[in-house]
Amino acid sequence: MKLLLHTIALEPARWTPQRVSRPLADLLPAIAAANFHELEIYEPHLGEEVLSPCIRNRFGILGIVPVILSSYLDLNPAHTSDTLLEKLVSDLVQRMTYYGFTKVRLFPGSGMDPRDEHATAIFIERAKNLATRIAPAEVLLETHDGTLADRPALLADLIGQLPDNVGLLYQPTVFTRESALDQFHVQKPFIRHLHLQNRNPDLSFATLKAGVIPWRTIIPEIADKVDATLEFVPEGITPAESFDLQATLRQAREEMDYASGIVGITKAFTPA
Repeated sequence: MKLLLHTIALEPARWTPQRVSRPLADLLPAIAAANFHELEIYEPHLGEEVLSPCIRNRFGILGIVPVILSSYLDLNPAHTSDTLLEKLVSDLVQRMTYYGFTKVRLFPGSGMDPRDEHATAIFIERAKNLATRIAPAEVLLETHDGTLADRPALLADLIGQLPDNVGLLYQPTVFTRESALDQFHVQKPFIRHLHLQNRNPDLSFATLKAGVIPWRTIIPEIADKVDATLEFVPEGITPAESFDLQATLRQAREEMDYASGIVGITKAFTPA
């Protein structure tokens, strides 16, 4: 299992209209200095221009590999017309090729009602088209609440209708131990990647070890088949004016070490 850092963890403006508090090019030296070299990139960090020579050059200089583009391309037919979608997909393909991304993460129909069979059929066709356009790169459909993922079995069935380069990116849609484990076992055959974050019972952010999601149970079941991204750390969940980049990176390293320890335990008990 490879462990990636998600740049959204370093963005305190992520859920505000501003979305980005400082340019990615300014974050990358600190990321590299903290010894993170494989990344999932929060798409707004790439800026409004489809292609940025400055960002790509800095990737190369710092030895950073952009693995996953965490995209907000919206395949919900109620939100995006076919004409607009064609432009957005073309931009996405350009971005992935230019920076060298090998995977793209998408919500499986942001705001879609899993009971809407007609809209779901359109989503499936759009996902097929996208997967064909970016192949052999992968499409990772994140099991995020407020999407078709609100019905875990539906999303597992849907994967069977999509090309081989489409899989699931697992995170809990409901942050309780029981729900997370039930969802994981339904979707396990189709999971290609994990988003590592954790919550307290009141849904505030917690460390991987202390929160309600039993990553120490989940990771060993699948570590030999998937990679994972550290998505959020509690230290980083602050307003932009009080955000401490270095403290967040230090906690991210601690969380990575914890996850690495679980993977190490898994390897130690894997039969030869």
